Amino acid sequence: MARLTIFFIICLSSSLLAQEYFNPFKLFRREIFPELEAYNGTAYREEFFTQKLDHFEILDGRTWQQRYFVTNATYTSGAPIFLVLGGEWEANPVHIENGFIQQLVDHFGAYAIYLDYRFYGQSRPFPDLLLENLVYLNMEQALEDTAYFTQKMKDDFGLDGKWILIGASFTGDMTAWARARYPHLYHAAYSSGAPVQAQVEVAEYFEVVGRAYQDTDPNCSLVIETAMRDLQKLVQNGEAATITQLFNLVEEIDLSVQDDVTLLYFVVTQIYGSLVQASLPGSLEKVCSRLTDSQQTPLEAFATVYRETIFNIPLRIDASRLVESYRNQTEYRIDITRQFMYQSCLEFGWFTTVSSENQPFGQVVPIEFRLNFCSSVFGPEFTRERLEAGVARTNLLYGGKKPNVSRVVYTVGSLDPFNPVQMSEEPNPDAPLIIIEGASHCVDITSPATPDEPAAFTAARAQVVQLLTQWMAQD
Repeated sequence: MARLTIFFIICLSSSLLAQEYFNPFKLFRREIFPELEAYNGTAYREEFFTQKLDHFEILDGRTWQQRYFVTNATYTSGAPIFLVLGGEWEANPVHIENGFIQQLVDHFGAYAIYLDYRFYGQSRPFPDLLLENLVYLNMEQALEDTAYFTQKMKDDFGLDGKWILIGASFTGDMTAWARARYPHLYHAAYSSGAPVQAQVEVAEYFEVVGRAYQDTDPNCSLVIETAMRDLQKLVQNGEAATITQLFNLVEEIDLSVQDDVTLLYFVVTQIYGSLVQASLPGSLEKVCSRLTDSQQTPLEAFATVYRETIFNIPLRIDASRLVESYRNQTEYRIDITRQFMYQSCLEFGWFTTVSSENQPFGQVVPIEFRLNFCSSVFGPEFTRERLEAGVARTNLLYGGKKPNVSRVVYTVGSLDPFNPVQMSEEPNPDAPLIIIEGASHCVDITSPATPDEPAAFTAARAQVVQLLTQWMAQD
């Protein structure tokens, strides 16, 4: 979150795998902002900003270097400044240039800045990720980072035009929240796929996933339901060797360890969730065709699609090893699970579970399994009660689905499994909501507008342009 990286989703990853840094859950974030190494040759230049460590302790003078990218290649006098907010990924200007954001920059002749989020990418307040350092990783500090950066850009470089915030998924929240908190700094905001409602458990995630497969092809949903039921039978019958072969595991799964069994269910179902969350027009039809047209049994077809989705790389299913990996991690990695898990365990929740009766995967991943990672990785004080208090505080601070905002446009994809915690109605006429039929998570921002895209995508993007044009004409 991803993403969430969802987005914004907690990735339980690398030590699951034979290869240290391959993370199947990054498939979610990869469709938000991909991890691309090369940005040389773009119009954006890399810069670093001296940022405050603690915005709430006036006597704390510590600072760190926050990375950002900037370009004025298309900037014209009087045009807006677009501030694109980075999230639980490493900022890269290719993210902008490959999608709709760059088309907006070109259309408005905007000055464009892409700002990294503290503790992610190359923006590292500390050289390590010790728990005592992570206390400075939270939304309040990040919002203050954004405001302080903006004010300094205005003061030091004379960027006094109208600042427009743009964010996707987790940072879609930030754009709306920063606009509400600092209306004197930000003129408007574009918030795509934002999970505005903090919530401990998002069991509804797989209800949306299930409906997506059902609406694509009822037989597809039936294959999934049958396959999951057959997988549970294999578990009950102790057929570890068959499961290991079907899902291409590194080593034979220990079916006597309930957490390992649940972890297997979690991994498999999240991959099928990712196929919906990261879907593009026509992609679910291909998945369902692969499931229903196969000469294999439902479980064999189900496992084949799973293996192909993660490029046939073998996974290691070992929950205790996974916990140990993240508990002992102090160095920065490409995998940002430790950082985002910390935020999720304290502020947001958003833990997807497979527990609802209204979906085809069965009730196989309870909330307790997700919450146990909080206390096991970060300590016994990271309880459900502590998270519930953090979630309540987040919703109190920012308003959940009923924020007091203006000049914010929200976009929500009908296929986005996180839409149960996204905006479902306009909070007021000055904060319009655009629901994009057939769209997945943040696709309106991450993909460019093309002549052959679905009409709903074109209409949504045209409405965003119209709203921004209208708002920029206002004082």
